[in-house]
Amino acid sequence: MTSDQKIYRFAYWLACLILASTLLSGFHKILYPADFALAVYRFHLLPDFAVNISSLYFQWLEMVCGCCLLFIPRLRVAALWIALALLILFTGAIGVNVARGTAFGCGCFSNAPDARPMDWMSLLRNAALISLAVLALFGFKRST
Repeated sequence: MTSDQKIYRFAYWLACLILASTLLSGFHKILYPADFALAVYRFHLLPDFAVNISSLYFQWLEMVCGCCLLFIPRLRVAALWIALALLILFTGAIGVNVARGTAFGCGCFSNAPDARPMDWMSLLRNAALISLAVLALFGFKRST
């Protein structure tokens, strides 16, 4: 196995971790769209008219990215870029609300009323996912 093949394989497995995260976070949002819209509203970062539109759009975008990572190798890099952009956007929103001291679940992996509130660990989790996405992108770029 050549060095490029090893790098590609490493990038592929990193992409699989991002895939799992993306599909897990998007799946429950699609099952419970009203709960996710409420979570988006609680962030108080969007005007009221944009809450429902963005909550519906983001959950499907996450799922499409996950499916592209899983089933369409030619679109893996594009899906990783979109997942990275979403992660950065969501991390910024979480950071703003952690700095505000709000105490509600971010809606990332659960919309349950008893979900763990956002905290610095949420930011660290997202930072780790961002790092994995960047590593995967560099791995795919280097192996081509």
